[in-house]
Amino acid sequence: FITYYLTRSKPDLMLCLMGGKFDHPDRLFAGIAETWHNVLTNSADFKELIPEFYQGDGAFLENKMKLELGKRQNGSTVSDVELPPWADSPADFVSKMSAGLESEYVSSKLHHWVDLIFGYKQQGALAEQNYNVFHPYCYPGSVDVNAILDPNEKNCVVTQILEFGQVPQQIFTKPHPEKKLSLPLYPTLELNPEECDEEYQDSTS
Repeated sequence: FITYYLTRSKPDLMLCLMGGKFDHPDRLFAGIAETWHNVLTNSADFKELIPEFYQGDGAFLENKMKLELGKRQNGSTVSDVELPPWADSPADFVSKMSAGLESEYVSSKLHHWVDLIFGYKQQGALAEQNYNVFHPYCYPGSVDVNAILDPNEKNCVVTQILEFGQVPQQIFTKPHPEKKLSLPLYPTLELNPEECDEEYQDSTS
């Protein structure tokens, strides 16, 4: 789904994926709110945000190349990505997204994301209970490509894996610990460095 977000800044990715043309205008990345709504309501939409949402100047949201991306069924022309009302510009959008990612609220929930992506909720019954399941080919080791004798079938499987990706290797089998949001501050005039180190180690253990 990287090609979906980077159509404007890296159009060659989508052109390669779509056989030399852009996807239908109604399926292109047109607005933040619309994409967010689709992910929340469409059980077949598995998009996740890419690093460009949190770093850089937001250029991937602008149609600086003046690409002809077509018109949608409602008559609107697909050009720059429509931003939410709280963002003054693509750069401001990315800056606020980055600030949100680094906020204490997100930090307090980060271990839940780790559990889904790398941890004990990635596979099995807990993955199903948390709606965290994907096509079998998305899981490393789920298919032996070299054992597929039919060249057409083999090509289809390899293409799907290359273009749609795979989930990461599972790293943790138990709930990931919560991130400690703040540490006590010690006045340097009252404690020497050795004592501060000892207190810090105790507070993080």
